[in-house]
Amino acid sequence: MVTTKSDPVQLILAQKTDALLIHQLKKSAFMPLYEKYHDTETTPALDPPEKVELQLAQEETDYWLIALEGKIVGAVRVVKKKDAHVISPLFIIPEEQNKHAASQALTQLFTMYPEVFTWRLVTIMEEERNCHLYEKLGFYSTFTGKPTGSLTLTGYEKRILQEES
Repeated sequence: MVTTKSDPVQLILAQKTDALLIHQLKKSAFMPLYEKYHDTETTPALDPPEKVELQLAQEETDYWLIALEGKIVGAVRVVKKKDAHVISPLFIIPEEQNKHAASQALTQLFTMYPEVFTWRLVTIMEEERNCHLYEKLGFYSTFTGKPTGSLTLTGYEKRILQEES
């Protein structure tokens, strides 16, 4: 966990016992998007609890609970790959959105993984607030694809330049 006393956002490494909590938070966060787009193919809102349990057990996965002023409001999963780390998913429950928790959590992640120079993620292109968040943090679009008639997925990547020694 990387925080300061003045930091309202904290990242807490999730344990296997947090699987049900993460599942409930994920369902709460993604259900409004499912209701808007009806995308049964890719929505995390319909994932079974067992999927989170499997992800937590993966050696290449770190799942972080996101706490805002001491309250768990979401989570972010980091999948460690050779060429990049993948954020999949990142979510904040609806009643706690627009409080900068996601941007602060991502900024902390970049600090917590100093060996990572490339980050990737996928989001819904029609969700302009999400795209704005990622672009504000230095991500750029790498691809777009249309899995259903109602939404467009877009990939983002952020490259962190290695400082000269």
